[in-house]
Amino acid sequence: MTLNSRPVRELVQQTCEAFEIRIVKGVVSKDHVHIMVSAPPELSVSDIMRHIKGRTAKKLFEEFPELKKRY
Repeated sequence: MTLNSRPVRELVQQTCEAFEIRIVKGVVSKDHVHIMVSAPPELSVSDIMRHIKGRTAKKLFEEFPELKKRY
């Protein structure tokens, strides 16, 4: 299994676009992601992270089922 940062970067970007969240700055590393965002005031920080992490994990597990066994 080869999982590079490209699918993760694209998934985060797609999720942010869907919820009108603008990525100001970001870095995707092998084992973590750092992003600074600008979001609508009705979205709390926990809501933003729930959307990004939830959607990204769901899509990654669909695309790479072997990840479910590992994580």
